[in-house]
Amino acid sequence: MKNCDEKFELDIKECLKNEAYKVSASEDMFFKVRNEILRKDEKRNFNMKNKFLRPKTALIAGVICVLTTVTCVAATNLSGWYGSSSKLTEIKTFPTEKNVQDKVGFTPKYVESFSNGFKFKTFNYSNNEIKNEKGDDVYKFKGADFKYTRDESEKNQYLNISAEKIDQKYIDENKLNNVATENYNGITIEYTSNQYKAVPEGYEPSEEEKELENKGLLQIGYGSNEIEVSQNQAVIWYEDGISYCILNSNYNDLDKEDMINMAIEVINQN
Repeated sequence: MKNCDEKFELDIKECLKNEAYKVSASEDMFFKVRNEILRKDEKRNFNMKNKFLRPKTALIAGVICVLTTVTCVAATNLSGWYGSSSKLTEIKTFPTEKNVQDKVGFTPKYVESFSNGFKFKTFNYSNNEIKNEKGDDVYKFKGADFKYTRDESEKNQYLNISAEKIDQKYIDENKLNNVATENYNGITIEYTSNQYKAVPEGYEPSEEEKELENKGLLQIGYGSNEIEVSQNQAVIWYEDGISYCILNSNYNDLDKEDMINMAIEVINQN
């Protein structure tokens, strides 16, 4: 049984999370907060939400950062791809193309439902930036994020389409390990899968885990209160100047063929 101090701490954390959803941080505020965090600890990976980004070397998952949700991908020193989104800007009605265009400045392909039963749940946008090894801004852009669910989904299950309008040179800078490819109408679809392991600070990965990380079969994220493991799959493609990704976390009945077929459904949208 938890003692009073532990219960009080949990109550505070839950309160902060609830208050976070009521606050909308500006893009400038987000980057100031992010930069201060990285200044204090440049080597730490801040993996803040389940999202598969490209260019990327990792599949990632996360925690809440009070004012805004933050993602840091492949953050070696200060380099990498960083993204932020606010719960306050999330909408639960299926957006029109104009809605999406107004939010992100471009119109990606997206669907209201998939033939395998997944249906639209929410739409949101993210503010993103790419930084070089010196920590200088290289490129800033917005992304569109569509979440999907199906009947009897569990709390830890997650399916998302993300789309970012970005120059292909940034896509090609980092190649993923553990990738299978399929060509559809001249578009290369990449499929990858791995295990994500959220661990507390100070966790020391075993030699076996290090080997799996090098092969792209395991991604370890630090900062969790306890060890949690999820199974992730993704399909990624680049079409008409837009990078797309469908990320599946813990819908373990889906296989490679299912994921590729979902990508094809999006590609076939007019």
